[in-house]
Amino acid sequence: MGKYIVEKVSVPKTSIANESLSYIHYSDAYKVLLPGESAYDVKFIAKKFLTTVPSWVSYLMKVRDRIVSFIGLKTSSRSEVENIKLEQGSRIGIFRVLNCSSHEILLGEDDLHLNFRVSILVEEVNGLNYLTVSTVVYFHNWIGKLYFFIVKKIHKVIVPAMLKNM
Repeated sequence: MGKYIVEKVSVPKTSIANESLSYIHYSDAYKVLLPGESAYDVKFIAKKFLTTVPSWVSYLMKVRDRIVSFIGLKTSSRSEVENIKLEQGSRIGIFRVLNCSSHEILLGEDDLHLNFRVSILVEEVNGLNYLTVSTVVYFHNWIGKLYFFIVKKIHKVIVPAMLKNM
């Protein structure tokens, strides 16, 4: 993997995302080499990832919020993103902080039509630090499947773009 290149990988076996849902219908993960050799604070990295969002992604989230409010899915609040507190139970946009450890933060939500988890994992391998952002999803019904069928296409572009942007 080249320096600062985003690579599509499997959800790391060490990630708590693997055990976070009763069943996983969809998963993906993207990995990038972090600059420098010093240890990284996962909360610092997560804040950077969640707040340095490309403007076109922010626009798409606003459109998404308008549309999904009609089918009962949760929407985001801009103030939650601006005032990030990465503590278990706090909210960040459409995410709730579910778990925090020294190297991983698990975000997610249980909704009417689907449950999803997003892992922000910082790992050191052979003296190099890597960031892996993983997503796992469980569908409750056909509306959840339809919603994610549409979102999946955009999701596969958004996560790598956010990793590059940070």
